[in-house]
This record gives sequence, C-alpha cells and structure tokens, in this order.
Amino acid sequence: MNKIGIRAHDIGTYDAKTLAQKVKDCGFEGVQLVFKKAIDTPVDFNDLTVIKQAFNQDVNIMMLGAYFNPVHPDIKQVQSGIDYFKQNLKVAKELGCLYVGTETGSYMGSPWGYMPQNHTQEALDQVIDVFKDLCDYAHKFDVNVALEGAWAHVASTPQRVKEIVDKVNHPNLSITVDLYNFLNLENHEQRMDILKESIDLLKESIVIFHLKDYIVENQKLKQVGLGQGLMDYPAIIKMISSACPNSYLIFEGVTGDDITSSYQLIKKLLQKGK
Repeated sequence: MNKIGIRAHDIGTYDAKTLAQKVKDCGFEGVQLVFKKAIDTPVDFNDLTVIKQAFNQDVNIMMLGAYFNPVHPDIKQVQSGIDYFKQNLKVAKELGCLYVGTETGSYMGSPWGYMPQNHTQEALDQVIDVFKDLCDYAHKFDVNVALEGAWAHVASTPQRVKEIVDKVNHPNLSITVDLYNFLNLENHEQRMDILKESIDLLKESIVIFHLKDYIVENQKLKQVGLGQGLMDYPAIIKMISSACPNSYLIFEGVTGDDITSSYQLIKKLLQKGK
C-alpha cells in the first residue's frame, strides 16, 4: 500500500529529533528531507548520528532532496550542484533512504523559469549526460537518482522524461511524478490525461508522486490544500494505487492548517481503495 510523506520543511525548520516527532504527530510515515531547509544546523556528512537516531522505522526518509540546476549557464554552479548531489547519494543508504531527488533545470539559471531553449534537444542531451554520470555514482552506493520533470524545465513533458529514462538507460534512475509541475494555463484542463500518460510511459520507473492541488487565480496556477482545488483526488489516488501501489505519496507545498485536512483526505482515499 502507498505510504504518505511530506516535504519536511513544509512542517518547519527544527533540530532533527523535533522535526521527526512533528512529522510523526501529523501521521506521516516519512519525509522528503532537504538538509539545508529542514534542519536548523549545518549537517556534518561525516557524522549523521543525530539524524539517524531521529528518523527510523516510525518516520523514515523517503527521499533526500538535493535539487540543483544541471543546465545552469554558470558551469561552476552546475559542478557545485553535482558535488552536493553526490554527497547526498553517498550518505543516503546510511540514513535508510534509497532516493536522492532533483529536477532537470533551466537555462535561465536562477530562478528556474521557462525559456524556449529549455525545450530543445540540445538541453535534453545536456541533462542526459549529467545524469548518466550521477546514476553511475549512485550505483556505487546502491541508491537511486529520483528525477522529476516540470513544464518550465528541460524535461517539460512525460515524453521528454521518458526519453531521458531510455537514453540514460540505467537501473539506478528512478522517477518522481509531480502532475502539478507539468501544468500551465494552456494544458491544465488535461491534467488527468497527463497523469495517465506519465504512468503509461514511466510506470516501471516511478517511485514517488508529489501531491499538490491548485486553483486558477489572476491568470496563474496557485497551490492550495489537497481537496481544495481542481485536482480530482479520488480519481488520482485510484489511478496511482492501482498502477504504482508501492510508490511514496509525498505532499509538497502543503503547509499550515492544510496539512491535517490534506492528510485526512489522502488517508481516507487510500483506505477506501483497499
């Protein structure tokens, strides 16, 4: 059965023990942990004892987030991101975690906004080269890269994510599907078709789904709590639990009072589908 997690820093920034307890108190079985955003002191990669003690069987680390821009125009930024990602890959299994995640970036640099060049074959080939190397490195430590597409980024569609999977062609490459990330004002009404396409193309590689909801406000997509927007979560959870029953369902961008109501909704839908 799918397990429910949350991006840790959406609950807040604390010491590891306090953070893990707060996650557990909310009912979640795990977290997506971004050290720099969720832990209130610098993490010593040579001594992870405190984090290991905090996150265990009750609340596990589903994914380490080490997001970086692999096509940043400043090559030093790219190399710095690769180095930090490799640090996370090296320690992930020590923390009981099998996945280290990132997205496919933008030529804009920072922020990672849309540019037409992002959707070129040249950009995709550049990303493929970076992730071939990272997957080889992940293999050394028996962990996996979890790659995530987004409309504004290089892997802008499920088809482009699939092309990366096929061309990297590596057992240590896994996929995170974030349906909301694939949406824009022009295509958001086709969201269920995009989810189905993601699953049809990537089912064998998907390990995580990011759960988000949204409304359209002032000609922009705006995130809201799960069940408060346009996403049909009964249909979404039914599709996910049928096709990818062992995947993690991780809330991302769900904060404050929305955490409890969102958790209750997804938990109820999972139980209904048993």
